[in-house]
Amino acid sequence: MLTGYLESYAFWLLLGLLLLASEFFIPGLIAAFFGLGALLVGLLTLLGLIDSLPAQVTVFSLSSILALWLLRRRFQRWLRGSEVDLAARDQDDAGLLGMRVRVLTDFVDGVGHVQLNGAKWDAESSDPLKSGESAWVTDHAGIVLRVSASHPDNNK
Repeated sequence: MLTGYLESYAFWLLLGLLLLASEFFIPGLIAAFFGLGALLVGLLTLLGLIDSLPAQVTVFSLSSILALWLLRRRFQRWLRGSEVDLAARDQDDAGLLGMRVRVLTDFVDGVGHVQLNGAKWDAESSDPLKSGESAWVTDHAGIVLRVSASHPDNNK
C-alpha cells in the first residue's frame, strides 16, 4: 500500500509541474490552473487527506475548474499587463493631444512634418501650415500626428 501511496502523490506533483511548465511553451493561461489543481491533489495525497483515485480525480477537476473560472482573468491582466486593452483605451494615452509642435516643412496636400519633443513626426492638417509656424496636436493615428493651426481649446 505504501508504494501505491508514494506513486500516487508523485504522479500528481509531476503532472502539476509539467502542466505549469507547459504554459511557457504553449501560453494560453489554461494549463497553469490544471497544474495548480494537480499540485493541490499531490499535496493532499502526500498529507494523507485523500487517497482513492476517484477522490483525487474529483478534487483535481473541481479545483482546476474553480481556479480557472475565478482567477484566469486576474492572472491574464497581471501577466500580460495593460497592453492588451490598448484599442479600448483613451486616444491620448501618449499624452500628445494639445501639445504644441513646430512646423518643419510646408504642408503640401495636407501632409508635412513637425517637430515634437525634439523628434521629427509625419503630420496631417487641413490648415495651410508653413515652415516655422506653431501648430497643436489634435489627434494621432499611430505615428502620424493630426495638427491644427489653432489650439484645441479654441475649437470648443
